[in-house]
Amino acid sequence: MTNNPTGHINDEKSEKALTDSIKIQKVIIPILLGVSVVLYLIWKTFDLEAFQQLSWNGTTIFYFTLALLCYVVRHIFYSLRLKEISSHDFSFKKSVELIAIWEFASTISPTSFGGSAVAIFLLAQEKISAAKSVAMVIYTITVDTVFYVVTIPLLFFVLGPEVLRPLTDTGINGYIVSMWIIYAVTVTYGGFMALGIFRPKYISSFIGWLGNRKWLRRFKADMDKTAEDLEITSKVLRTKSVGFHIRNIIYTFISWIMRFMAVVFVILGVLQASNIGMHDIFILFGRTEMMQVITQFSPTPGGAGVAEGMFGGFYADYIPKEVSTIIALIWRFITYYPYLFIGILVIPNWLRGVVKRRKSHS
Repeated sequence: MTNNPTGHINDEKSEKALTDSIKIQKVIIPILLGVSVVLYLIWKTFDLEAFQQLSWNGTTIFYFTLALLCYVVRHIFYSLRLKEISSHDFSFKKSVELIAIWEFASTISPTSFGGSAVAIFLLAQEKISAAKSVAMVIYTITVDTVFYVVTIPLLFFVLGPEVLRPLTDTGINGYIVSMWIIYAVTVTYGGFMALGIFRPKYISSFIGWLGNRKWLRRFKADMDKTAEDLEITSKVLRTKSVGFHIRNIIYTFISWIMRFMAVVFVILGVLQASNIGMHDIFILFGRTEMMQVITQFSPTPGGAGVAEGMFGGFYADYIPKEVSTIIALIWRFITYYPYLFIGILVIPNWLRGVVKRRKSHS
């Protein structure tokens, strides 16, 4: 990653990755993965009689609309966060556009962090330095991690182990073990990134020490690049006020809460059960977050196939097995697949703007 005279990142690989991502085969793969899993599960579990017993009425439309609105609000607050992190170099309208591209990159990349390389590239095309682009992406990942580090133990201690997943007779299962392992990795990762941002010398020294270990020497170049990025991020953020961090944490928490509440509203729209109270809503919310923790490490684009496959198990004590796959499909159509098509519409126009600016500076 190198800088050109205008301060933008001149990374042909990143640009090619972004332009290639809007090709139909890139978009169709996650759709086919998700739909294939859904069709298989429908074939194995679907019960027409149970499906016909569900109510599909105005209440259903109301809750589905709320789910969709949750994702609109989520996008707005992500955009506000990007505007804030950019020190208002980006307008709100530009932030909305960039978040759409960033989310699109995440939906076609394995794990929730898969779109970060593209994010660094696209931010650097918007008249900000390469250093600031790196800092913005690293800081964004860090504050996202803060949400999980804070809310997972809070939900667990307030609601008990039931919030993780329906308990088996032994009170534990493989998903719960996996979730806590991933949580431990997340805490370690978040602590590493936070220390790297606010105390970069400690992390640089530690990374330098690790890179000199014989069994890690082949990763030394990548590790040195990580240390360099963290030092850059620290320099960019060092002058920021406490209010800056508080605002971004608030934007982040609202964005993630909206993401998980969308799933809750989809479930409520189908079940319409009068016996579902606030405690149940918090349980459903917590289960959704735990599912997200696992799927963010999925090897498939955007967790396609994995999320649909796990959905029924996480809500087994609320949703009949015979219709859980249908609900999973509705959820993904409201919250996941739209970004695939939004990206196809937004990216070409954004690239034309980038090319136009380059020509005007040449």
